Amino acid sequence: MLMRTGMGCDVVLLVDAETGTPISNGGFRVDAGSVESQVLKALRQCGYRVAVTPYDADKRQTVKTLRALSPRVIFNLTEWIDGDRTRDHEITSLLDRHGFCYTGTAGDGLRLARDKARAKARVKAAVRAGVAVPRDYSPPSRHSSGDLPYPVFVKPRLADGSDAISGAALVHTHGALRQRIKSLRQRKLTPAMCEEYIEGRDLFVALLGNKPNVMLPLKLVVGRQDAGAPQFATRLLKHDDAYKRRWRVSYREAKLPRAVLAKIRKVSQKIFHTLKLRDYARLDFRLTADNRLYFIEANPNPDLGRHTFGRERCFAGVEYPELIRRIVQSALHRRRS
Repeated sequence: MLMRTGMGCDVVLLVDAETGTPISNGGFRVDAGSVESQVLKALRQCGYRVAVTPYDADKRQTVKTLRALSPRVIFNLTEWIDGDRTRDHEITSLLDRHGFCYTGTAGDGLRLARDKARAKARVKAAVRAGVAVPRDYSPPSRHSSGDLPYPVFVKPRLADGSDAISGAALVHTHGALRQRIKSLRQRKLTPAMCEEYIEGRDLFVALLGNKPNVMLPLKLVVGRQDAGAPQFATRLLKHDDAYKRRWRVSYREAKLPRAVLAKIRKVSQKIFHTLKLRDYARLDFRLTADNRLYFIEANPNPDLGRHTFGRERCFAGVEYPELIRRIVQSALHRRRS
């Protein structure tokens, strides 16, 4: 999993420093079993010459290393600076300033998608047909539920994916609302966003390329429906294997009417462009019993783990090396166009 600096390569895998270990010859070894190691292996299976380098807090050193490697494309797997995920856009901005070609969404799209309220407002204004968005508000000091009926979904407005999403996110009373907002404030996860809760099925839609291609939606299935069964995708449900086994959680291709699938495809492409996403992304929706589609949030540069959603075919439903190859080729094509 190593390559010396200064050799030149097709692809540089740019990673967070915490995902591996520097070695004596100036290279970098990614942790075994990590997403980074999975992507590295797939890139090499595709025939690319690959070097791995961590993003350095010293920006000049990062740029110097990347210039010495002179890659055709940088496969960007970074997620944070100094553990702060809200600064991920600073890395892509640096790459843009120095003219590097890299995979994934750029800084403007990262900032837009991170702000869940702003992203929903942008989608509501731009995508007028085929999709709705849940109503939301920023809680005032009195912590009222505004015009929204209970239950209300309360989550960090700027957090990643399922961060801080637990069963406590769905509140049914004024007291529970106050307690939830207090908890988020104590964990420094403010500003909070209060959102209308939509009864329905969770759908996850992967997109590849820059047209983009819209893959078949996956639905969340909770096979055990005893008291206390999860009603939505919490952090535990997504990441805790024991919890998933307990509730028999799985993800399956959603069997939907053709008209609904066509609507999802059209709407997803519009959202992808509206939120300035690139190369690959995942959109989260809820579908009501009467097939009304609600946009929940966008995930630029989503998890590329080989078994995301518990499937060998990864989050996008294609063979893993093919997924990685398509992401690389999408970035290269964008640069040529």
